Amino acid sequence: MTDARPERSTESTTAGSAPPAAADGSVVVAGGVTIPVRNVWLLLLYASEFYQSGPEAFDGVEEYPEKLPELLAELLVASTEDRLRRPLTPSFAKTSRDLSRVRGGIDTLRTESHQLLSRGLVACRFEELTVDTPRNRLVRTALDSIARLCGDEDLMRRCQGQSQRLARLGVGLLDLRAGQRDQSLLAGLRLTRNDQRDRSVLLAARLALQLSLPFGRTNPGHGRGSLDERQFRNLFERAVGGFYSVHGRPRGWTVQRGRKVGWKTTGATLGMAAVLPHMVTDVWIDVPAREPAQGRRLIVDTKFAPALRTGRFARETLSSGHLFELYTYVREQESSTDPASLRAGGLLLYPSTGTALAESFVSSGHRLGAATVDLSVASVLVRDQLVAAVAPYLEEPVRG
Repeated sequence: MTDARPERSTESTTAGSAPPAAADGSVVVAGGVTIPVRNVWLLLLYASEFYQSGPEAFDGVEEYPEKLPELLAELLVASTEDRLRRPLTPSFAKTSRDLSRVRGGIDTLRTESHQLLSRGLVACRFEELTVDTPRNRLVRTALDSIARLCGDEDLMRRCQGQSQRLARLGVGLLDLRAGQRDQSLLAGLRLTRNDQRDRSVLLAARLALQLSLPFGRTNPGHGRGSLDERQFRNLFERAVGGFYSVHGRPRGWTVQRGRKVGWKTTGATLGMAAVLPHMVTDVWIDVPAREPAQGRRLIVDTKFAPALRTGRFARETLSSGHLFELYTYVREQESSTDPASLRAGGLLLYPSTGTALAESFVSSGHRLGAATVDLSVASVLVRDQLVAAVAPYLEEPVRG
């Protein structure tokens, strides 16, 4: 998906008419295609570090992703109650304030532009010990956000109550309307080995916010929201990578996202390296075997475009550009010292609504194919489709 673009309007991602809305009337409109909110939440779950960290609390949630807000709310409320039994741990935070005496560094521009000296003040920048830290703000904002998505009124009130307790201690909220600043803080939250105790809670808080951030405060049964093309393309790619990482863990799979494939070039001119495009795969799966020569490999390239396009004579065909790109990935990674590379498979994976496709062929010893994941069906079937899509490449020998 790295350099791919839709070849026609994303409204044609479905081959037939748009599917009916979910039973509770809650849908998300993504590029003109309607998808039940529960399945968007399922993709967000698969794409999250919370899911990939493997907490046991998830048992069964993939079958009922509409219950995900309640699961996250329970976890956040219990964690906050536990944290508030003892004083919150403060930390130093950068602060700016107009003071009557110098503290830390002086903000000369603000001091002069606001004529603070004439009032006996000076603008200062300094670090202050406070409980109003980014992490505490993240948890409080997540409590507020997830409360709006909870169908359980008692759980909603518990979330709001814990948020108010944090507020009384001086913990603020992330300004999600500010966009880039706080969104980047959310995405860039770094966890170290010293944070293992809080890791699950912080990842749950991040996921709780992500349930509503892409398409506003959408609540099942209460209107619609929208994902733009870039958001949905990125979400689908991350969800596929996250799902196969977790699904393949007990099977010994090695799953990588964004792995580069180098060009096997000879006789390149001096300036060729500067203009040669990078080849970056979406999902790269290696399956070990008892004998090195029996190992398997699959390169999955996700696309946000119709799986089939109208070709000459009104015949529907796979996109030649997508197939050529996939074929190049598979052939360029070949190495005589890597047996799995010589029979690696390649799969084009498309999201769809109401259509199904799962076809493949063998060329030069490599099985190549295309499959769709229908996002209009029950969530458990979405999972089954993702499993079935890779099975022919990783569980069956290549013949031909």
